[in-house]
Amino acid sequence: MAIRAQPVKPLFQRMSRIVREAAEATGKQARLVTSGEATEVDKTVIERLADPLTHMIRNAADHGLESRDERLAAGKDPEGTIRLSAAHRSGSVVITVRDDGAGLNRARIREKAVTKGLITAEAELSDTEIDNLLFMPGFSTAETVSNLSGRGVGLDVVKNAVAALGGRVSIASTPGEGTEFIIALPLTLAVMDGMVISVAGRPWWCRSPR
Repeated sequence: MAIRAQPVKPLFQRMSRIVREAAEATGKQARLVTSGEATEVDKTVIERLADPLTHMIRNAADHGLESRDERLAAGKDPEGTIRLSAAHRSGSVVITVRDDGAGLNRARIREKAVTKGLITAEAELSDTEIDNLLFMPGFSTAETVSNLSGRGVGLDVVKNAVAALGGRVSIASTPGEGTEFIIALPLTLAVMDGMVISVAGRPWWCRSPR
């Protein structure tokens, strides 16, 4: 397990270029701030997390951050910030991607879900349930197709990739303050689940008395 453990720093460093490219493509100002780069996880997790993390970073720059004018109008720094962090918590590694944008537009998400037939117009959903609609296959709020959005590749790809690693992903968003995606993953994939079975108080491998 110790041999397989590697720091996430190389993976995080690759995301700086992704942020720069996404900012140029959208005409926005954005910077990446990282923390917890020394956090170690299974090397397989690092390899398989590259694509979903790239998708999330691009999503934060494209959908999360506002334009320069919108940020100035809201009294914010014209340069948006995307924070990428990793830490060990309760036997798992938690990776978060947070932007300081406008937060999720839940009314728009709900409208898109109704249009796509995912929910009925009368459905009563909590904020968390509306947020989780983003993980539906192919779901996107993009109006036009670009190199970053509207290509039919949604956050369901991220959810499936994380689930394949034995992890889970959740969303926390506050209007006007930003959105945070939290990925919780196992520390290593080298440990297998198992069961210990006993019958009449005796482990199954013990021979019954004659």
